[in-house]
Amino acid sequence: MPPVTPPPTFRDPAGSLSLTPEHAVRTIHPGACEEVLQFLNSPLRQQLEQRGEMVFTTFAEQTESSLQLIHPRIPIVTYPWEWTPGQWLAAADLTLALCEEALNHGWILKDATPLNILFVGTKPVLVDVLSFEKHTPGDSIWLAYGQYVRTFLLPLLMTRLLHWPLALTMLKRDGYEPTDLYAALSFTQRFSPAAFFPITLPSMLEKRNDKGEAAKAAAKPALKEPGLALHLLQGTLKGLRRRTHKALPKEATSEWSDYTSTLTHYTSQESAEKIAFVREVLESLKPRRVLDIGANTGEFSALAAESGASVVALERDAAAADRLFKRAQAQKLDILAIHSDLSRPSPAVGWNNSESTSLLSRLESQFDLVLMLAVIHHLILMEQIPVDAIMDLLHGMTRNHLLLEWVPVTDPMFQSLMRGRDELYGGLSETDLERACVGRFNQLRRLPLNNGRILLLLEKTVAGAAR
Repeated sequence: MPPVTPPPTFRDPAGSLSLTPEHAVRTIHPGACEEVLQFLNSPLRQQLEQRGEMVFTTFAEQTESSLQLIHPRIPIVTYPWEWTPGQWLAAADLTLALCEEALNHGWILKDATPLNILFVGTKPVLVDVLSFEKHTPGDSIWLAYGQYVRTFLLPLLMTRLLHWPLALTMLKRDGYEPTDLYAALSFTQRFSPAAFFPITLPSMLEKRNDKGEAAKAAAKPALKEPGLALHLLQGTLKGLRRRTHKALPKEATSEWSDYTSTLTHYTSQESAEKIAFVREVLESLKPRRVLDIGANTGEFSALAAESGASVVALERDAAAADRLFKRAQAQKLDILAIHSDLSRPSPAVGWNNSESTSLLSRLESQFDLVLMLAVIHHLILMEQIPVDAIMDLLHGMTRNHLLLEWVPVTDPMFQSLMRGRDELYGGLSETDLERACVGRFNQLRRLPLNNGRILLLLEKTVAGAAR
């Protein structure tokens, strides 16, 4: 089943976007056609596309009063509330860099929101070609400054200062307002160098402004000498980049971010056997696209990427997911990190619940191979998800194969997570898994490890259980 297709967009006054299975089709409204054509015919557009920093564009239809553009679809769409701090920073850096380069060509970004950015692996890509407009020489004001602060800088800053999860931005499409954040900060935080200019100062000025001052502030500033205006704009962008980098949360650690290096329920031999089995499966199946559920810091995601697969790595622990992204970025691996919990995946949000589609609808039937290593017992014991329901979901995720690690009741991790609920889960066995596979998966290979865990390579059956 193809992923759910959202209806055409409607918020941009310059045009709308609709999706087909293979393409994104952008219709430009008549009043914006001339400027859009000027940008698309500019050397700037060609440079950005060649470097892969902006989505590729071809003309589908062009008349005197209408313009339709075609873009290739990004394989897996992710939204900012599913990003790690490292991904937020990469998207912010790209946005500022594009604006700086645009200024050198006589253009400027008229909006600056992470919703205009998608990731291909670890690479951020601007997907809104309508974001550019001609820059007026002598104008030293970046009109998108406030939007950038609300949607890029402040979410990162609040994650650093108050540990607010970036996932909260799902509820704030246009970002955080400084006055709302001011009330949440302590006195010391309000007057810290990080928070004073983006939060405290705007909040204090807003309280003091009367209608006359507000009208005066809204008046268009006088134009400056073009060279000076350009210098001021470049300074604004450099200042924003500096503040954004300082707002990045310090690298966090958690029980799961150090899991791979501290695990005790695997001997070195058992760990080597597991890695060898996964590598053999990857080499024999040669999957083009792989989903790694519960990827942790990316050990097996990296194996899949190194085998030539394009990998989506799903991880619910924020610290582990960010380490995964940075690892893939440093090693230039084709891995798209998604910070989300499979048991509580991102829902469809926006107007009529249709502007941003649900995570599961974006992942369904998109992968040749799904990896689910040392995860199923967490779903059973921590989330109380039945084995049958888990296998039904996995059947919908994969097109062909599933590589699953079964953890027996006797395993120390199983015992730790069971928390005395022996009556409910103490009798769970591989037989329950086999029953849940009926009508969904056939077993191709089975490797029992000395620690009692079992690696299973399963093949999807043509007809799965009704969902």
